[in-house]
Amino acid sequence: MEEMLATMSMSEYVHWVAIYETEPFPEERADLRAASIIQALILGRVKDIPKISDIMIDFDYWGENVPVKQSPAQIKANMELIKAATKKPKK
Repeated sequence: MEEMLATMSMSEYVHWVAIYETEPFPEERADLRAASIIQALILGRVKDIPKISDIMIDFDYWGENVPVKQSPAQIKANMELIKAATKKPKK
């Protein structure tokens, strides 16, 4: 980020500040709120409730998705969570 600021003119900086004030860049903690909502949705549907950090996708500062490699066991566990979360309740 410092490198970007070093190459930016003052007028360009003022321009981006004005844009940010009218429409802020993506929120830094939207991922945390989304993960806590997902965790709340699966409460009572699975035995082992995943930690919020397990649910969150790892993003860098500007929102670029950092690829995560999962083992077949992790993929199976995630699918079981999805299956449990989307199961229709018994009447």
